[in-house]
Amino acid sequence: MNCSPEKSSFIQMISPQEESKDMTKGSVPRQSNALIHTYLCFIVASLTLCLLAALGTIVILALQRTGSVAPCDGPQRAPMDGEATRSAQTMMLNKAMAYLQVLKPINQSQLRWNKDGLLYNIRYDEGSLVVQSSGTYFIYCHLQYFVPKCESSVIDLSLRLLVNNVPMKETVLTLCSSRETIVGVNHDIFAVLMMELNEGSRVSVEISPFTYLDADNIPSSNVLGAFKYMGEDWKCPFLGTIAGKCP
Repeated sequence: MNCSPEKSSFIQMISPQEESKDMTKGSVPRQSNALIHTYLCFIVASLTLCLLAALGTIVILALQRTGSVAPCDGPQRAPMDGEATRSAQTMMLNKAMAYLQVLKPINQSQLRWNKDGLLYNIRYDEGSLVVQSSGTYFIYCHLQYFVPKCESSVIDLSLRLLVNNVPMKETVLTLCSSRETIVGVNHDIFAVLMMELNEGSRVSVEISPFTYLDADNIPSSNVLGAFKYMGEDWKCPFLGTIAGKCP
């Protein structure tokens, strides 16, 4: 049996006019949708960029207000050699620091200090640090004590920082009590003072009683120090007095 005529009856013939008509009707909506989608993407991208730029401007202004970022004032003029030299000289003249160890023997309440320590724009004279330039000074004193035996009496140790022979700061420590007996008691005392000092002001230290100050076993623990507060530059004098790393 020949089935070719039946198969050919199911084949539909499409004319060129109908094919063109179908393609035209379907392509127009698709092209419009693509164009609208492109416009929407462009608008969204533009708005995103504008939002990011605004946020970046707000962040920069906030950081400049808090000081985290320096304001953009354009290129800065580099100082001339003469200006840099004068600025460095002025800075060095304004700095002042001292770091001295106690001087033996200890035979009086007002301590004396080894003048061979660190002295910069501060003078040492007969147990006192003499200020050479007015300003705010940070003064500190650390002392090590040793009591051979605590018996029935109470022992109070006092450390006083004096400015022009007037006590400005006092620290008191009780080492012994009347309830117990202890052999060999070690302890330290630390006192700090920060105040305005004028040129010629004298800073000294008095202790009571002086007989228990341990200047033999740990001599480097008995020190008197001072430095002039220089704004943001205060850390270097304070941390560098011992390490010697300050310019």
